Amino acid sequence: MITIKSVLEEISKHKKVLIIANFIAIFSTLLSIPVPLLIPLLIDEVILGKEGWITEGIDQFLTISSPEYYILTVLIITIVLRALSLLLNVLHIRIFTKIAKEVTYKLRKQLLNHLQIVSMSEYDMLGSGAVASKVITDVDTIDKFISSSVGEIIVEALTLVGVAAMILYLNWQLALVILILNPLALGFFLRVFRNVAKIKKKENKAIEVFQNSLTESLELYNQVRVQNREGYFLDDIDKKAKHIRDKAYTFGLKSEISLKFSQMLIMYSHDIFRAVGIFMVLIGALSIGKMLAIFAYAWVIMRPIDKLINFVHLYFNAKSSIERLNEILNLNVEPKYEEKINPFEKEKTASIHLENVSFSYDKNSVVLNNINLRINKGEKVAIIGETGSGKSTLAQILIGLYPISRGTIYYNGVDIKEIGYECVRENVGFVLQSPMMFNHTLRFNLTLGKESDDESIYKALRIAQLYDFVTSLPDGLDTIVGKNGTKLSGGQKQRLSIARVLLDNPKVIIFDESTSSLDNETENRLLEALMHHSHGKTIITIAHRKNSIEKADRVIDLNSL
Repeated sequence: MITIKSVLEEISKHKKVLIIANFIAIFSTLLSIPVPLLIPLLIDEVILGKEGWITEGIDQFLTISSPEYYILTVLIITIVLRALSLLLNVLHIRIFTKIAKEVTYKLRKQLLNHLQIVSMSEYDMLGSGAVASKVITDVDTIDKFISSSVGEIIVEALTLVGVAAMILYLNWQLALVILILNPLALGFFLRVFRNVAKIKKKENKAIEVFQNSLTESLELYNQVRVQNREGYFLDDIDKKAKHIRDKAYTFGLKSEISLKFSQMLIMYSHDIFRAVGIFMVLIGALSIGKMLAIFAYAWVIMRPIDKLINFVHLYFNAKSSIERLNEILNLNVEPKYEEKINPFEKEKTASIHLENVSFSYDKNSVVLNNINLRINKGEKVAIIGETGSGKSTLAQILIGLYPISRGTIYYNGVDIKEIGYECVRENVGFVLQSPMMFNHTLRFNLTLGKESDDESIYKALRIAQLYDFVTSLPDGLDTIVGKNGTKLSGGQKQRLSIARVLLDNPKVIIFDESTSSLDNETENRLLEALMHHSHGKTIITIAHRKNSIEKADRVIDLNSL
């Protein structure tokens, strides 16, 4: 699980860089702290003629005959100190920004690694839009917390301590006024923002719902347009967008009010502080130069306090985002079975045996109940059944996408738990009825990033009856297919999906109504080519169409099992 503590521990792993960053922060603070003191104290020494360490210090190195040169010298020193402090501060921020990006990269990697083993039934219930919202938006919130808060808080805390020490040194009575009133205002903000952070969590949830709905609607927009339902779906998305607006408005309003009210309290403390300072000058308890120096430090102290307020703001936002990220990490993972025996090794194909297999998405809805089935090596089997009988679910459990609730699955007499899902998926090909396509080239959609030579690709395309189409394209295999294959027909996408599986040369192939979009002639040619290519291999076809059923050695009615 992710926590604020675990994030900070991840930051602390960069020890050497952190030590360098902290030394830079200390040196930057040491350079900046004296700056507000120099020019105000020069008023006492140059204009009022009082003795002081500034003019005495300059006289040790330079021979200056007029006040103008003292002023110019102090101005140059001030400019140089500010520039050096700024340069070191930028270097410090750069270091922490790099650390922040490394930490947030590891967070995303942790989430993606978990998604890699999450049960597909769990993932399907959550939705891709919700996952994307968390992995992008919430991790970005944590990134801001690390780079804009954790990285700056060291410098600001050191500045706060240094400024407080300088003010106490100049006049401890006046210093107590500002050092007591400012923390009171900060304490008020902390108390109020705890409640405001809860609203931020609701806003993030509204964004997640909106993004999930938008993603699904856009992915299925062709279907929506065909059904003339774009008005309904866009209205629904609009309602969710308004929900985000309302939550964002509530969060923005309350957070800004609490922030402004806290700033007002701090400004009140400064008004009181300045009034007391002027009164002390009036009664002779404080010089004008020291008063102006303390006033300058009082403004300097505003920056660390603002940063502390911002730190609290980002802390609570990050805490809410971490809770949402943990929703992904709390998703159940698919069972992890180590490969102990590989029943496919040195075998051309495999037999399949289901013994008392049951599956349900939850305790209340049983999809498959006590299924017993034997498929011999090299057998061509067609599985039929009424809509909703669990045909596609059966295909999913055979390759381990949906872990079974009860029972055992055997390949070549070996329990799938002894084989491991990775080994099964490496050797059992699965062709979907409605294959998904990347907005990439035909080559990429065929290989999905695997190394494959053109000869093997064209061989698979010939079997899938897609060779003539691909070679007729100006860019051939480098043709971009569009989002989810919009440039391809339904039949072309199905055949491309078949070629994709054939490239892996699996020892068992499962077709889930994978030729439903083809005309009879093309389907016949495809099935004939498949039977020839896959001679001796076990093939399971989930089918309704006559052509697919006729090519099978045996037809199994799922309703009768």
